[in-house]
Amino acid sequence: MKPTAAAFLFAAAVFAIGSGTGTASDGAAGKAKAQQCAVCHGIDGLAKRPDAPHLAGESELYLRKQLEAFRSGARQHEIMTIIAEALSDEDIGDLAAWYSSIKVSVELPNAE
Repeated sequence: MKPTAAAFLFAAAVFAIGSGTGTASDGAAGKAKAQQCAVCHGIDGLAKRPDAPHLAGESELYLRKQLEAFRSGARQHEIMTIIAEALSDEDIGDLAAWYSSIKVSVELPNAE
């Protein structure tokens, strides 16, 4: 194995081990927990308010990191900071699993 390939595999393994919480996330539980998110982000992950982002189809890692940042105060938002403070690691994992499992399709406009 070339040194670059070995380094890549090692880095990928370290990332995979370090990026999880050690527990499996439950998308079905996340759907139930997302009821509180639906007012702004929609149960389908498509935002209902113009100042809220769509969550459907985002990567699980991204969603997890953003919720953790709101919870820790590293990222601030008048509503999300308060909501995220009450979320456990399990809640965050379940919500991230739910919203990342939603499939989104995109249709490009005709550019004629």
